[in-house]
Amino acid sequence: MLLSALMLAAAGCGKKPQTSPPAPTNASAGGVEKIKQEAKDAVTATTGYLTQQKERLQKSLSDKMTDLTKQLSDLKAKSERTGDKARSEWTNALAALQQKKQLAADKLEQLKNSSSDKWQEFKAEVEAAVADLEKALKDPLARSKNDDKSGRQ
Repeated sequence: MLLSALMLAAAGCGKKPQTSPPAPTNASAGGVEKIKQEAKDAVTATTGYLTQQKERLQKSLSDKMTDLTKQLSDLKAKSERTGDKARSEWTNALAALQQKKQLAADKLEQLKNSSSDKWQEFKAEVEAAVADLEKALKDPLARSKNDDKSGRQ
């Protein structure tokens, strides 16, 4: 009996275990190409969207800078019509404003020259520089308007 058990075991060891056929893949060769094309299309669409966003931001900030530059020029013209003491104060204020304007212009130029995938790194810096210039212009503009009103009376 032991002998027959060994013979059966030996006979069973020689058999190859049954393997299941490879699982069918969901993506055939044409499916892989389709997925690749969809990925390329998604990248193209995303890049186009980011480029469009960058251009909108550039235009918005450029327009704002143009407006702020005009306001700065108006202040400079008004300061030239003031007395010596006031002119000295205006000269100092205008110099500080000019530095802020230059910083904002430099940041905007960095944004313009940045690639469509890196521009967002500059976005916060440019917006902050323009907002700082805008804020710094408020007081001198208000003072200028008050000077105009008091000069008319």
